[in-house]
Amino acid sequence: MGIILRFFLSLLAFYFLIRFIFNLLMGKRWASENKTYRQKQSQNQHKIQSQEDRIISYQKKKFESSTIEDVEFEEIKEK
Repeated sequence: MGIILRFFLSLLAFYFLIRFIFNLLMGKRWASENKTYRQKQSQNQHKIQSQEDRIISYQKKKFESSTIEDVEFEEIKEK
């Protein structure tokens, strides 16, 4: 019974050791990739628009979404 318990404990310790080494090697690479991704996301969010730019973009959206109305013209005859 003691031999089986010792075998499983050593197997468990070996598994944690391999996992720890893998995380040390790969964790730094993943952390640097995540850091650059987070920097790109924060740069996109921190683009500051002036109030004039926001008003202009709102007016463009409003104009583009407005409905078109047909208008009838009357001819003016010159004498």
